[in-house]
Amino acid sequence: MAMSQQALPPPPSGTSEYTFTEQQSFLCHWWWLILLLGALTVGLTVLLKPLPLGARTALLFVAGPLTLGLLACFRLQVRLNTEGIRYRFFPLGWRLIGWAEVQQAYVRKYSALREYGGWGIKGFSLNNYAYNVAGSYGLQLVLRSGTRILLGTQRPAELQQALERLGAPAEVPA
Repeated sequence: MAMSQQALPPPPSGTSEYTFTEQQSFLCHWWWLILLLGALTVGLTVLLKPLPLGARTALLFVAGPLTLGLLACFRLQVRLNTEGIRYRFFPLGWRLIGWAEVQQAYVRKYSALREYGGWGIKGFSLNNYAYNVAGSYGLQLVLRSGTRILLGTQRPAELQQALERLGAPAEVPA
């Protein structure tokens, strides 16, 4: 998982410095390996058996780099501070959920495929959303409105510590 991340010390009272910040993208080391193997396969196929430059061949040469470019752009960013939780799935804009809106906030293990049907932005029902790029841990938010939001994390222990430092409401349902 390509991540630039930094856990900061607790902010001084009354400031908006971040206690926890994490950025994740879809492009991790194994993605690059898969892309490299795919490029080698296509390259060897073209060298060993030249194909006429038709619509299908041109589509392959355009779709591959375009898909890679899109994957490189999408990333999940999560930040916690005394105001609340800020998150965005770039290129979409930031969203702030103030602590007053949060009924419960806790780190939990989940299955992206079983619970949400995969990775990315998921919202199978009007009140249940997931934003994730990989892994099996996330920040589960239960809002006072009844909406549930899961934000994926690669650093569950640090996120849990940040929640405790901020005094987040952590009533985990049985």
